[in-house]
Amino acid sequence: MPATTPTSHRRRGARPVLAGLLALAVVLPARAAEPPEPLSPAELKKLSLEDLHELEIPTVYGASKHEQKTTEAPSAVTIVTREDIQQFGHRTLAEVLRSVRGFYVNSDRGYSFVGLRGVNRPGDYGGGVLLMVNGHRLNDPVADEAFNGTEFPLDVDLIDRVEVIRGPGSALYGNNAFFTVINVLTRKGRDVQNVESSFAAGSFDTYSGRVSVGHRFTNGVELLLSGTYLDSAGHDTLHYPEFSDVNEGRARRLDGQWLGQTFLSLAYREFTLEGLFGYRFKSVPTGAYGSLFNVAPNDLLDERAFLELKHRHEFDSGWLLQSRLYFDHYNYWADEPYDGAEVGRPGEIVLNHDESDTRWWGGEVQASKTLWERHRLTLGVEGRHDMLVHQLNHYVDPRQTVSDLDTPAGSFGFYAQDEFSIRTNLLLNAGVRYDYATTFGDTVNPRAGLIYSPWTPTTFKLLYGQAYRAPNAYEFDFTAPGYYPNHGLKPETIRSYELVWEQRLSRPLRFMAALFYNQIEDQITQIDESSDPDNPRWVFHNIGSIEVKGAEVELEGHWSSGVRGRLSYTYAQATDRDTGGLLSNSPRHVGKFNLAVPLYRDKVFAGLELQALSRRWNDTRDTTTPGFLVANLTLFSHELAKGLEVSASVYNLFDKRYRDPVGPDFTQDFIEQDGRTFRVKLTYRF
Repeated sequence: MPATTPTSHRRRGARPVLAGLLALAVVLPARAAEPPEPLSPAELKKLSLEDLHELEIPTVYGASKHEQKTTEAPSAVTIVTREDIQQFGHRTLAEVLRSVRGFYVNSDRGYSFVGLRGVNRPGDYGGGVLLMVNGHRLNDPVADEAFNGTEFPLDVDLIDRVEVIRGPGSALYGNNAFFTVINVLTRKGRDVQNVESSFAAGSFDTYSGRVSVGHRFTNGVELLLSGTYLDSAGHDTLHYPEFSDVNEGRARRLDGQWLGQTFLSLAYREFTLEGLFGYRFKSVPTGAYGSLFNVAPNDLLDERAFLELKHRHEFDSGWLLQSRLYFDHYNYWADEPYDGAEVGRPGEIVLNHDESDTRWWGGEVQASKTLWERHRLTLGVEGRHDMLVHQLNHYVDPRQTVSDLDTPAGSFGFYAQDEFSIRTNLLLNAGVRYDYATTFGDTVNPRAGLIYSPWTPTTFKLLYGQAYRAPNAYEFDFTAPGYYPNHGLKPETIRSYELVWEQRLSRPLRFMAALFYNQIEDQITQIDESSDPDNPRWVFHNIGSIEVKGAEVELEGHWSSGVRGRLSYTYAQATDRDTGGLLSNSPRHVGKFNLAVPLYRDKVFAGLELQALSRRWNDTRDTTTPGFLVANLTLFSHELAKGLEVSASVYNLFDKRYRDPVGPDFTQDFIEQDGRTFRVKLTYRF
């Protein structure tokens, strides 16, 4: 998260997460209910062409808070499956999203940041992306972070599919559903069936292991319990010419990380209990936030946890009632070295500690029913209380406090959505949500989609939506010498217009095209109000507006031979409406290509991935970094031997040198990314 004064965090001991999983597997009951069998080839042959077409259309839950075909969703939806993740060797959610049409992900060697359709401001922590696991939001109250790199608290091996729902979603979800909603859906106990273990080794002395236990029992109980651990030494040396006066600009042994993750899902009849805990410790080699370069410790730690109880009941009257109650925790801390002159101790190295400790709880009740055979009505109410929002910054030894704030907050919202079948081939999806927050007041955000299918393989969507991103606790409240709060901040807002054409060209081939136009107002930006450079006065304000216009096309194919491919191109022109200039870190052109080919029956596959971005401006828009093309190659075997999966991946196959823009808290304009790396992975099911 951002720091206005020296910041950093350091972890001295790892929390074990795998203990007891193997012991638990031993005592699991032997008898488990088997999942339903898939349709047999004979049954498939009996289906009509229209039935087969229906089977081939994927479904999405997060677009309307219920399961529906992607062709009926009020969004241009992408579904990334577990099969995609395996065949293309994705190690993190960030790598999954890099494969998605129009998306790009930056790294500053501390965190990863999601951008799409030309917008990913350097220094922005992803507040315009709502990230969820099984419908549970992960964005935190302090900086709105949408974790997606190794800091994402869930092992990607547990992902069943990722729903990418483009466009404003505040009409259903409220805050953060600004540019897109990403809903990560996990596997179930029945998908593991007994015990599954993985081990992986890769570049930079990176080793990871996972043990998962899962079953669906005859008494209706379904369990999934998993633990993961990863340890990586990172680069031994990283070179930053901006610090050439210190160790020739070389940071040594400051890139390591380790992490642990635990996930629990326990379901019985109408109830589901889910829990997640993840932590990641990372050393930072970049000298960010004015810290001393090539001096240890310079570390950060993120811990993220939640526990959620869900209930689902369908009444005889046809009403479906869903409710959930949750508790969340997020803790961040950083330790960074600084010149002691900043605190009146010239010639010394002083350590600064920055920390955010947050806890919140909330709940949601949702009711839905199909009325008069033509309306599907969804109503909901949601509330949340941020009971602890503690931001602390101080120097250590001796302790000198810079900032110590605790600013609890609360919010609630009501939403309504109607899916009206005007005709059998014409659907109107319209919704609106009212939100109130103790920080800024209230806001109302509508969404509407007119979805027309003149022929079975053809769908047109005309979409409109409004959304907001509320000022977070850091922007709203942070106070320190030279830094001031602004309790008059308003939410950022967006109005989005989109026209989508989805076409099934043949049974294997699908084509889509989209035109989009976005207007973003009241951007929250930190500016220096002082004219005296020796006495700055940094304050967040609502200033500036952005215009984004562009187009996307994609061709996707799934053949019965096992060949799968996807080719996409996005053009986006994101400009500052005041200056007319292109935004920083905004590629006009983004291209993606994915191809998976069976090499031996349905047992061994080769997956090739190409990702291309055009040039991008730095944060101050006075220099650019060239565009690039990166290739990744994976060999994946499925059940080559009973219960065994093996994969080998080479990332950045041709060792392309490329850089990502970073924000104003860095001395560098750009941070160079990894060259060629590899990973070998074994998974075995007992």
